[in-house]
Amino acid sequence: MHIPLSKTHLLKNILQHFLPFFISVLACLNSSAQAPAMLLTNSYNEQRIVYNDDSLLHTAWRPMLYTDSTAAAAKGPWFNRKFFKEHLVQVRDKDFNLNADIIFDEYIGNSKRPIKPNTPGIQKTSNTPMINTRGYEISGNVSDKFYFETAFYENQGRFGGYVDSFIRGSRVIPGQSAYKNVGDGFGFDFSNSEARLMYKPSKYFLFDLGYGKNFIGDGYRSMLLSDWAYNYPYFKTSINLGKFQYNFMWSQYISDRDPTLNNYDEQFRKWSQTFLIDWKATKHLSVSLFETVMWPDQDSMRRSDRSAWIASPIIFLHGSKSPAGVNNNVIVGTNLKYQLFKHTTLYGQFAADQLGDAGSWQTRYAIQAGIRSGNLFNINNLNGLIEFNTARPYMYATNSLNTNYAQLKQPLAHPRGANFKEGLVLVDYSIKRWYFRAEGFVTKYGADSSAATNYGSDIFKPVSTRTVSNDVKTGQGVSTNILYGDLRIAYIINPVTNMRIETGFTYRNEKSDLFNYRDRIFYIGIRMSFRKISYDF
Repeated sequence: MHIPLSKTHLLKNILQHFLPFFISVLACLNSSAQAPAMLLTNSYNEQRIVYNDDSLLHTAWRPMLYTDSTAAAAKGPWFNRKFFKEHLVQVRDKDFNLNADIIFDEYIGNSKRPIKPNTPGIQKTSNTPMINTRGYEISGNVSDKFYFETAFYENQGRFGGYVDSFIRGSRVIPGQSAYKNVGDGFGFDFSNSEARLMYKPSKYFLFDLGYGKNFIGDGYRSMLLSDWAYNYPYFKTSINLGKFQYNFMWSQYISDRDPTLNNYDEQFRKWSQTFLIDWKATKHLSVSLFETVMWPDQDSMRRSDRSAWIASPIIFLHGSKSPAGVNNNVIVGTNLKYQLFKHTTLYGQFAADQLGDAGSWQTRYAIQAGIRSGNLFNINNLNGLIEFNTARPYMYATNSLNTNYAQLKQPLAHPRGANFKEGLVLVDYSIKRWYFRAEGFVTKYGADSSAATNYGSDIFKPVSTRTVSNDVKTGQGVSTNILYGDLRIAYIINPVTNMRIETGFTYRNEKSDLFNYRDRIFYIGIRMSFRKISYDF
């Protein structure tokens, strides 16, 4: 059952369906200057674009808009260009660039742990994960002032054991949208859409209106704001003053996924203000100050509970409660980056919900520390990352789904939630048209022994239901270990669209005294697009 139509979906539909019309109007207003091709960074090129080039002052907020000097039209026969070198529709004019593609993502595989649908009357199981995605992507720019993109994907899929369990428990696809069951109950039908319009009137200002994701940090994970949860509507402003950059964003999130609600009731929602001040302190050191505030949109009777303080664009200048007296959720923190050597960067984060006595449940914080490097051992396009993440019990949680730090049943920071420690390693390498990626992590967390207990890992449980108040320790509860490994090998057919033949294998063990889940998932398929879809949790 899909999420009912709402003001959020109205904004999404306007951006998705009318954005191309707006762009065509803007294209008629062009000047005589040559327009550079503008693109957004993605997980495939961020090491090369963001960290191997020290000309970028501020890198803490991604994706970033950059100029692609290699985006000229290719030469040769039409089929050869479109299939191997270009976008399906590619326009390079003196003031206007346009890229448009029909997207497909098809794979099939095998999962050692069988899928067991909870559909009444169905006893059989399946060991065959698969995905069938069709969609489109459109992007481009008008002069060097406007950048636009819009995309839509329709999906039917089955997933490996641990992903399938997450979907049926949370009623959403990880990193993606809600769903409806398909056919015999083994698969899911879901759609995703996104849109973005960016306006850069001068070197000092950048305005970004969209329905999508944002990421704050320099690592693979983020303890401040990650891109793991599903898309949401937002409006972001960046003010660049040399060594200082001031960012503030208004966004709206879905509090819960309740399929019993009708179109009139809609889903409960919440508002957020997110601030980041980034300071290039020295040639090698960057320091950022972070704050996010979560506000309820309605009270339990669906009466408006919005405060005028939501409109504040100034960090630390906001109220503490909604009109109905609900405490907002305030998380503060910092992001640090230090360029140790050329192509090598140390980074870290600290986020705090509340600080107090060391053993108190009210002392809630999260820490990240890592190092990333490009062109390792002087080998071009060999990149590596080592990262440590941890979050204290009850971090990101509150007493209400209308204020906890989550979007559509998915955490807005680390996908594990809280009450965990994690060590992660990531290596990728590309040579000619081949791409290799290996990821592994070890996580230790404290699981709840039953639905009635709350040791602080599940950020969707109210903190008032906590099982432990004093002598709180990270990992408390049922000690659980996750060992995860993922290997991908791809042959790139078209580097412009990232169309590729890809095969991969995922190894995952999750073990405690109460359960032992063993996943071995293999897949092969032909895939496309640069969008980030992650099931590494």
